[in-house]
Amino acid sequence: MKKYLIIPTLLAAFAISSCNKFLDRKPLDASSSSTFLSNQSEMEQGLVGTYASAMWVIANNTPMHYAIESSTDMAIKRGGNAEDLIAMGDGGPFLVNNAICISAWNQAYKLVQRANQQIVGMENGKANVTPVVYNRIKAEAQVLRAWGYFHLMTWFGDVPYYRAMPSVEEVLQAKRTPVATIVADMYKDLDEAVAAFDAAGTSAVQTIGRVNKGVALGLKAKLALLIKDFRTAATATKTLIDAGQYGLNPRFTDLFMLNGQSANANREILFAQTYPTDVNEPQNWMAVIGVPRQVTNSQSSLFPTQNLVDQFEGRDGLRIDASTVYDPANPRLNRDNRLKWSIYMPGDTMVHFASKTAALPYNNLRERTVFNIYTNVRRKFNWSTGVYNDVATNNDWIGAQAAGIQWQVSATGNIGGVGYVWNKYNDSTQYTFESRVGFVLMRYADILLTYAEAKIELNEIDATVLSAINLVRARAGQPASVIGSQTAMRTLIRRERAVEFAGEGLRLFDLRRWDIYAKANSGPVVGLSLNPAVPAARPTFDADNIPNYTSSVNQRIRFRNQIRNNSNAKYKLWPIPQSEIDNNPNLIQNPGWN
Repeated sequence: MKKYLIIPTLLAAFAISSCNKFLDRKPLDASSSSTFLSNQSEMEQGLVGTYASAMWVIANNTPMHYAIESSTDMAIKRGGNAEDLIAMGDGGPFLVNNAICISAWNQAYKLVQRANQQIVGMENGKANVTPVVYNRIKAEAQVLRAWGYFHLMTWFGDVPYYRAMPSVEEVLQAKRTPVATIVADMYKDLDEAVAAFDAAGTSAVQTIGRVNKGVALGLKAKLALLIKDFRTAATATKTLIDAGQYGLNPRFTDLFMLNGQSANANREILFAQTYPTDVNEPQNWMAVIGVPRQVTNSQSSLFPTQNLVDQFEGRDGLRIDASTVYDPANPRLNRDNRLKWSIYMPGDTMVHFASKTAALPYNNLRERTVFNIYTNVRRKFNWSTGVYNDVATNNDWIGAQAAGIQWQVSATGNIGGVGYVWNKYNDSTQYTFESRVGFVLMRYADILLTYAEAKIELNEIDATVLSAINLVRARAGQPASVIGSQTAMRTLIRRERAVEFAGEGLRLFDLRRWDIYAKANSGPVVGLSLNPAVPAARPTFDADNIPNYTSSVNQRIRFRNQIRNNSNAKYKLWPIPQSEIDNNPNLIQNPGWN
């Protein structure tokens, strides 16, 4: 009986299902399974189903990539959540049946198998469409399949590899295929897709929810980084850069707001997980789980860490341990602009659309709140008088504590963070509980920094490397970097990736391929100064840009006295879901997870 539990997981793509209800407007039951995909219309409909399987979410349609960010050193999830248990490692417990790992495996394989069904099924109608159309539709499915495998290999390492819809017997007897073998095949697929997109004259961005040549090349570079094939990564990204079809949005914040995404200035967004604007479901709950409890109707549960905050340089372009403009007593001032664009710190004015019903004086569909953690009041803008008032009681202040350093509530406590909340993806034009803001999956800044990193690792540090890095830094108002040693440039590019892509779900991929996940995600989880009159000392940083808070740990907020421990080698990869191992004796579990 138990051996059949695997079938819904790996063969789920036989049925097109998604929380994207707008897809229901294109029923796929007009043709029999043996003849379906026999013409262009059906092929396009099938492709819609493949895209639906690329919408990876957890509860409340929160993007999976966003959730996974809090399993790294960049973010914190409320205690007891699956992401928090992953982050804790040995202190979790991070168990083999972790819900995030199971969901990630299932959703990625659903996409792989749906793409396989599309690619193989299209053979039914190959004679009924032009080669250009056929190859373009196939190319999109090939890119989506590679997207699924890229993530499976990032999370789990060697995985079962299918290029067609497998039989039940094949699934139950599958073995793991080496990452390098899969990557080599994906290179070929993506090269074929690039040629097909070129032949079809596919636009630089079809829509931000669909793939094209740019996404194919960007994904090829990511696959190359996964196996440390820096030459291929540099070549793929340089091809995109030299084509001149993409650029940086002049307004960083527009990347994470619906209107800005729709305009997509300079085509920075290559690919995103989008939400429909013409139906009630689904909504994107990223904002909901980031809004602090000082705001009406908030459900805060995912927060930035001190480790992330301290990656942001001073305005002088120096890391905070060396910056002359950084002030530990006023850590929000004189910093890289990406800090305030990404994270709210105490003293920042937050704007949220937290209620559809105006409730004056403090809610006029929008609320303006000065983020405060140090007194038992909320600083709220009074829409009737035009001034800020102190409103009694504040769940987010450090006095709501039991153990002296252990906050117990809301954005800063037993179920929350360490004194910071997210600004990125908070679009005040969108009602928090019905946000349609898309989640960015690939953008041009990543292409630039990937190119720079690949060239640095090849020790080919030249003007093109500086240009790529400085384009990203210039948008944030940071001073231009200069050529340094390979070690210095490596430190710089890793810091740039941390601050540019904070909260965007790239951190786990980065830490693992840099082989520093264990170090980055071990140690006490600390935050802001407990007493603003006694500023916590600056951290020190090691050669891998990892901050050390030993000298200031007793001056800081501690997150549930939480100490993460990922030193065990098994945490280099997630465990394969136990049901898969139970069903298939040929499927060997990742080391240390038996």
